Amino acid sequence: MSLGQCPDAAIRRRGAMPARLIGNGLRELDLFLTDMIVEAQRIDRLGTAAGRDPGIHPGRRIFSAAEAWRRAGGQLGLAGVERGRLRTMRAAQNRHCYGGWRDGDSGTAMQAACADYARLAREVLAAVWGRMG
Repeated sequence: MSLGQCPDAAIRRRGAMPARLIGNGLRELDLFLTDMIVEAQRIDRLGTAAGRDPGIHPGRRIFSAAEAWRRAGGQLGLAGVERGRLRTMRAAQNRHCYGGWRDGDSGTAMQAACADYARLAREVLAAVWGRMG
């Protein structure tokens, strides 16, 4: 569905899911990408110090992929223009959660956001592999 190859299935699925559920699902994708970026940034500190580095610190956790991208993007070699797309996707999550959609295009927006999260996750993984190899 996220690739837009099954529009009929996406429409049926969208009708079965309330907007708030879609928004929450997109937020989970955002948090997953956020944690991926934060962990990818740690790649240089891993090795002999890995046991002393607890990873994500609860008091300092980043809750936005756009902010994680801003903080780690330069170090990882990620394109800065993607931060704007992440901010747009975060705004779309809020529109889903709080009913701000004014047209019938929310299903298309959801598909585009899912595809973008997958693409950005691949970019993060490619950056990690590039640093390791």
